[in-house]
Amino acid sequence: MAVYGPYISFLKSTPKNLNLIDVQVGSTINETISTLSNSNLEKLFLKTYVYLNKITNIQAGEYSIEKNFISIFNDLQNGKTVTHALVIPEGSNIYDLERIIDESKLINDCKLLSCIKTKLPFKEGILMPDKYFYKKNMKSSSILQKSHDNFMLFVANLDSNVNSLSIKDKIILASIIEKEAGNNDEKIKIANVFIQRIKINMRLQADPTIIYGLLPNFDGDIKKDDILDKNNIYNTYMNAGLPPTPISITSKSSIEAAFNGVGGDYLFFVANSPNSHYFSKTYQEHLNKINELGLNK
Repeated sequence: MAVYGPYISFLKSTPKNLNLIDVQVGSTINETISTLSNSNLEKLFLKTYVYLNKITNIQAGEYSIEKNFISIFNDLQNGKTVTHALVIPEGSNIYDLERIIDESKLINDCKLLSCIKTKLPFKEGILMPDKYFYKKNMKSSSILQKSHDNFMLFVANLDSNVNSLSIKDKIILASIIEKEAGNNDEKIKIANVFIQRIKINMRLQADPTIIYGLLPNFDGDIKKDDILDKNNIYNTYMNAGLPPTPISITSKSSIEAAFNGVGGDYLFFVANSPNSHYFSKTYQEHLNKINELGLNK
């Protein structure tokens, strides 16, 4: 047959100018063929292939079509839909995550983590940062609950008796460590600074907590009025102790630091590079370092 060669050649080719198709529930095979083909001859080839291979049903979903037509129809029959990834980043917060989900192909049925079933008294900072795989139009609640369950399992396996903080407070502290630390190695030192401050009833004075209290409308600049604002319940310059909730999604290393910190001699730290801090035992030493770094100008 004169058309057999072109027929086989076409079936082994890939669709042009497309990389995904979204087959809706109730779509017919002919409707899908029209999406995949550019000419009446191509439609004829595909209808012939469908007829000869007795393809009578395809499954709804999102499919990659960066492959030949034979592979595409195998996928359509077997429901081998595209898998997407939702990345929950370390250091992100509840508002960041809301944006990430809204920009994904998930159905957001868990606004600001409201759906999560938890024994903790807050919804911020209770997810395990990781990459989670899903199909288009899955509900975000299934991923977020799984992430929380993974978080709680990790926390449950840590020694909770190293310091006197409650589990709740350790989780809150871990989120502050996450936002303050320039590298993993110094996280335990930062944990020790804050735990020692808590022990002696010294205010934490952590800038990231002020920022969190200004979200989602923070403009990127902490002003003097922000530092003096007692009404910001996350302002650890004006309010004693830990803030009422975590301020970010936290990495495993920050959680471990909060659980393993015991306090110590250091009470101050200041950034001396983009990814490290200098730690001081006294306020005078701290001021001297600030002057040396030119941060008092």
